[in-house]
Amino acid sequence: MSVLNGIKPERVFYYFEKISEIPRASGNEEAVAVFVENTAKEAGCFAVRDKNNNVFVKIPASAGCESSPTVLLQGHTDMVCEKNSGTVHDFSKDPLKLCLNGDIISAEGTTLGADDGIAVAMMLAVIEDKSLRHGPIECLFTTEEETGLGGMKAFDKSLITADYMINLDSEDSKSATVSCAGGVRTDFLFKDIPLERCKNEITLSVSGLAGGHSGADIALGRANANKVAFELVSHIEGARLISANGGNKDNAIPRECVIVFTCDDPIDAVEALGEYAESIKETLCKEDSSFKFSCSYKRGDFHCFGERYSRSVITLVTSLPCGVLEMSSQVEGLVETSTSVGIVNTCVASVSVTCSSRSCVEQSLDSVISTLDSLGKFAAASSITHRDRYPGWSNANDSKLQKIYKETYEELFGETPDIVGIHAGLECGLVKSAKPDIDIISIGPDALNIHTPDETLTVSSTEKIYKLLCAILDKLA
Repeated sequence: MSVLNGIKPERVFYYFEKISEIPRASGNEEAVAVFVENTAKEAGCFAVRDKNNNVFVKIPASAGCESSPTVLLQGHTDMVCEKNSGTVHDFSKDPLKLCLNGDIISAEGTTLGADDGIAVAMMLAVIEDKSLRHGPIECLFTTEEETGLGGMKAFDKSLITADYMINLDSEDSKSATVSCAGGVRTDFLFKDIPLERCKNEITLSVSGLAGGHSGADIALGRANANKVAFELVSHIEGARLISANGGNKDNAIPRECVIVFTCDDPIDAVEALGEYAESIKETLCKEDSSFKFSCSYKRGDFHCFGERYSRSVITLVTSLPCGVLEMSSQVEGLVETSTSVGIVNTCVASVSVTCSSRSCVEQSLDSVISTLDSLGKFAAASSITHRDRYPGWSNANDSKLQKIYKETYEELFGETPDIVGIHAGLECGLVKSAKPDIDIISIGPDALNIHTPDETLTVSSTEKIYKLLCAILDKLA
């Protein structure tokens, strides 16, 4: 049964509901790509799907607008798959359970996927609407954006002929994004760790933190569960790790972390950890008010890592920089450089730690990489790997598209929009690198708490942005 039936713009929400029925975790976009490709072809458009399941569509110009400049619309089909503890949901096969409460759309216990499913829905609505007036349009639906912009990196960007690009991956209906940060992932691996016998295990759990996007939300001061949990364990003398698992997306601020370890005096350790947790609770921001800490121990026969290896892992995680490193000197309130400890994972006799670092200044990103290298070497990590680096995108002060956007926004809504830069990665940087002369903006409806199960989308802002998009296309024709 449709939850969004009858909500305007009807076809946008029709398609949003349709793609919400299709599992589309990063790396599992084939089904949604086939749906997009078939929808475009049924509408009479040229559509091609590459081996990475990127879909490129060409929409013919309206009659009389054939000589108008070409506009590229772009968004990604994949989504971050997060769910609340206790929520039964298999992202590989289960449809999202959409909920509508007044103006607010959410999903039951999981991420909503409005990032960036609403872009997919808006582009599909444009593809099928023969009543719109516009010049030639290219639509690009990319994959694996959430795991390092993999689809856009692999896409043959020579197919793009557009003069203008409107990316639909922003989350504020009152502004247009005109620059973004570049980024890189860093993996630390401790492998082949010798195991020792131990007689007790202590399970420490941190949960209830707000989490969020490790770029867009990094300046909000939300606590990182991995950092909090390891900071607690670092106070226990002689702690030897059994396992540590926190976070499962390198571009999300982790909300939960569980560390299992052993020590010589577990009773004193549990009591001390409770006191340390209370002191940490007092330092948390308002959004982290649901913070929960638990700690218990049991006796038995277990295996643990040796103290030297355990101390190396603990030292690394507690030493890693995390949060805002530098604010922009050119744009007030904009984060320039940051890093976040996104994932800690234990598998048999190995521990891996993944950080996500961002900056709109390439030299600053190089500096962060150098710092992480030094800390990894000091902790004697088996390997340190930097991967999935992508470029940022700088503001063009002479942008014609920005001018048209502002004029159109003011005409439609009677107020002046904001022009902003963001501390998050957008695929615009890769397009700009391949097509230096293309004029780009990024817009989108109001989506809050993306990358978390608290993600929401407003109906009214979606209607607003779709109306704005159609008006800009008309003005460019």
